[in-house]
Amino acid sequence: MQSKNLYQVYNQSCAEGMREHVKDNSIDLIFTDPPYGIDGDGLDVHYHRDESKVVSGYIDVPLSQYAKFSQDWITECARVLRPGGSLYIVSGYSNLHHILNALHATDLEEINHIIAKYSFGVSTKNKFVSSHYHVLFWAKPSKGALKRTFNSNYKYTDQKDSYHDRLSVQDMPRAHNPGQTKNKNQLNEDFIEKFVMYSSNRGDTVLDCFGGGLTTGRTALRWGRNFIGFELNKNAYDAFVPTLDTVEEQPDPIPVSPNAKELAKREKMREGWRKDRAKKKLSAPNDSPADTIKMANPDLIDFDQ
Repeated sequence: MQSKNLYQVYNQSCAEGMREHVKDNSIDLIFTDPPYGIDGDGLDVHYHRDESKVVSGYIDVPLSQYAKFSQDWITECARVLRPGGSLYIVSGYSNLHHILNALHATDLEEINHIIAKYSFGVSTKNKFVSSHYHVLFWAKPSKGALKRTFNSNYKYTDQKDSYHDRLSVQDMPRAHNPGQTKNKNQLNEDFIEKFVMYSSNRGDTVLDCFGGGLTTGRTALRWGRNFIGFELNKNAYDAFVPTLDTVEEQPDPIPVSPNAKELAKREKMREGWRKDRAKKKLSAPNDSPADTIKMANPDLIDFDQ
């Protein structure tokens, strides 16, 4: 079924476009991959890439302008996100400090700093080989009934499987699209899907400040979200906006459950843990060391919670 969700993509800078087109507190999720300020249009020579199928006209940001550039668009993100809305920014490390400085100047709160493992296909002799991106997960503080969305069990019903899927070190697969026209540095849609599914619901509005190949847009529409995007490169805008009309909307995925034998094994183990904790609590006059650790580290959870 072709997606019936709404989308709007603007051929203009995102800071200007958000001021012009996007209302305060109206966006549920922003997932975006900004230019890195490292002369990105010339990296194909450095990485020995064949870019014969890559759309021309990629627009990077001069290093001298990167701090203000980051502040401008991130300030707009903070304005348009609803209370409880989430923001994911994919970044390299060279100018990460400018992005972090801009985030810290807003009222947004840090949720996670995710490392995305990725092989760039280059080697070094006198230092460690770069093999990762950063994914910054921030959110606008919740307000009243407007809470942050996080669908912990969208993919797996059991906490153990969900735990391993949500580790803060993630694999970033390459976007293999042989023979297809693509944008420079285009992200894999399966990678984007994870963040869209965890941090938004069907019918929500997803925004991408730097649309590029509109991978975020296609992913959002595929899973029943609305989409707003911005792309300054007219070549990319003309090439990829039509692809949004070809998206087939998919039903919500059915979460994977462990088989009965495995689930019984896990439940038996968890019951043992519960009994051990109960015994320790009865025998200790005060909080046990484990309780103290859990209170000091609220991110520590049990599989059965």
